[in-house]
Amino acid sequence: MPSQQSIRALRLDDLSGVANLFQRTIRSGETASTALKATLSETFIDHPKADGELSSLVLENETGGVEGFIGVIPVRMVIDGRPVRAAFAGSMMVERPKENPLAGVRLLRAFLSGPQDLSISETANATAFGMWRGLGHSLVPAYSLNWLRLLHPGAATAAIVASTHPVGALLNPLGRLADAAARLARIEPFQLQAVKSRAPEFRDVDASELAEALTTLAEGYSLRPDWDEATLGWLLGQASQKPLYGNMARRVACDGSGTPLGAYVYYGRPGGIAWTLQLLARPERVDATLDDMLRHAHETGCAAIRGSGQPWLTPPLLARKALFFGRSFTVAHTRDAQIRRALDSGEALASGLAGETWSPLIGNRFT
Repeated sequence: MPSQQSIRALRLDDLSGVANLFQRTIRSGETASTALKATLSETFIDHPKADGELSSLVLENETGGVEGFIGVIPVRMVIDGRPVRAAFAGSMMVERPKENPLAGVRLLRAFLSGPQDLSISETANATAFGMWRGLGHSLVPAYSLNWLRLLHPGAATAAIVASTHPVGALLNPLGRLADAAARLARIEPFQLQAVKSRAPEFRDVDASELAEALTTLAEGYSLRPDWDEATLGWLLGQASQKPLYGNMARRVACDGSGTPLGAYVYYGRPGGIAWTLQLLARPERVDATLDDMLRHAHETGCAAIRGSGQPWLTPPLLARKALFFGRSFTVAHTRDAQIRRALDSGEALASGLAGETWSPLIGNRFT
């Protein structure tokens, strides 16, 4: 490890170096676009709840050049009415990691030594998870179960292959033909459940109505973000910038008095794999909310729909023949026993809009 390297807080004049590092290590290019630099600024510097003591960190060399970065997103949370300072870590990258194998660990250790009550990441890959575990911090299993629910199995197979190899696009007609044949033969193992007569009625809403519903529904979680509608509106605006995932669907159901029963937001396009950002509902309405999302994605023409771990969805997803797998992992560290219990029991709202995956850094190529 070069002794001249040092770790310090991110500054505005670092953004070009961070953007170029992001482009080289996470994307396949050399020069970063203006849009990428703007998004890095919005995500890590201009966040409406920015906290000067919870800054993103850069690893700089002796000439001031950026050779490593860990993005930090501060989130103000509450647990049973008590304030919690949370810091979400993502977008960790290092220049020439094989030549500097300890750089990532140094960045992570510096992040974990901050003043936050909860250190967490919901987007750790296998490498990052290994670093967290090497420093003595554990996986949060309930939030690490990524899931996939097939809607049109033939088309889904083609879409999955296409995501890893260009030849997959050639399979699309065969996938559609296989799905049509299965319907004619009434071989539909992934057929959706029928709409129940007393199911709540969901409707498409704008970002403001969704923000209002999510703010109310979040109150059912013991550990949750301390949202206000302005901040949640800003997060939804950022979250709308994910063109790689397709169009954003926002839907809400309310009772006769206007109280929200369930709400969700996902992205999808015909023939593609839809992706769920958030689904919240009153406990007795989780099944109905999930069923409406699956039907909506099916009617939109999505081949399948997936999402990261939201523990309240695991039992109904199992009942609806969802597949579970490991792709991104949630890891956390806290010395607060009450916060740890909330995470381990699945009573924490700490993912999606409540975490870090709202950022356009996930789902945008910035070309």
